[in-house]
Amino acid sequence: MAKQFLVVLFEKIRRVKINGEFMGTTNKKLELESGTYEVTLGPPNNFLPEIKVIDLSNTSSLRPMMIEFRVKE
Repeated sequence: MAKQFLVVLFEKIRRVKINGEFMGTTNKKLELESGTYEVTLGPPNNFLPEIKVIDLSNTSSLRPMMIEFRVKE
């Protein structure tokens, strides 16, 4: 499978959980295989949405997929 790139945006540095495993931190480029993933953040649970399901494909190191979580108000 081809390497794909993802950046998970959040206003603070948080651990990123992909398919139930911690795989890096927010605001940094993550390298994964092509595929469908469930992405969320580590605790505390003060963000929205709770989870994002993405289909990671057609990215490059210079053009990663970017998804964003925001602080729950």
